[in-house]
Amino acid sequence: MSEPPSNLTVVSKKRFALSLLASIIAFLLTTYLGITAPFGICVEIFGFDESRVVGLILLLTIPFVIGLPCAWYVFRSIKQLDSFLGFFKIAGVRFMGRMLRTIGLWGTAFLGMVCLSDFGPSSWSWKWIAFGTFNVPVLITLIRSYRLSENQWDWWFLTFLILHANVVIALIFSETWTPDVHFVKGLIFGQTLILVSLGICFLYRAVKGQMSIPRFVQYGLGGFAPTIVFFIVREHWVYSSYYV
Repeated sequence: MSEPPSNLTVVSKKRFALSLLASIIAFLLTTYLGITAPFGICVEIFGFDESRVVGLILLLTIPFVIGLPCAWYVFRSIKQLDSFLGFFKIAGVRFMGRMLRTIGLWGTAFLGMVCLSDFGPSSWSWKWIAFGTFNVPVLITLIRSYRLSENQWDWWFLTFLILHANVVIALIFSETWTPDVHFVKGLIFGQTLILVSLGICFLYRAVKGQMSIPRFVQYGLGGFAPTIVFFIVREHWVYSSYYV
């Protein structure tokens, strides 16, 4: 078996190094902007103390909703294309269009939450405003991911995790039910099992090239839904003990 020419090997190594560097830069830049920009707006409007929960949710979701999809797509596109110029002409334009559509969807929901909280009726609670506006892009993401997933099992599993988190959060916000310590212990145990099972499935989908941007977002939301619920429960406990 003939060995590949040395010049092709050098080009392949350079392309791999460039794709890795570009993906790291894309991850850091998009994650930084995705966290600091909306958190800064929340701090200016609601204050730092009331924005801690929003900042924590951004910290847990943005790296997986925006950062990892950008990094993975940049890495795969540069590594697979025959020329770097082709990446910026073809894949770059396509990728930017998809990412701008995703960022625009979540940005519109965030701006809607801010506008309703600031200019909406005073009887509307900011918790329910955030709950409703946040679930609009979540629902759109689930629909887009379903159309691309061809009714696969992980879509149903991730959707169940997101639905479970929504039900628990709605019960907490309505003060119908307050979770106890046993529920939190179950969340921690379930989070471990979820990360292990979804991590294996995530790697399989990524290797097979079956990972789209909506699927990335769904994995980020579903994989860390128990963690988001955990911190909301914690803040609810702190709030209840402070005002009781």
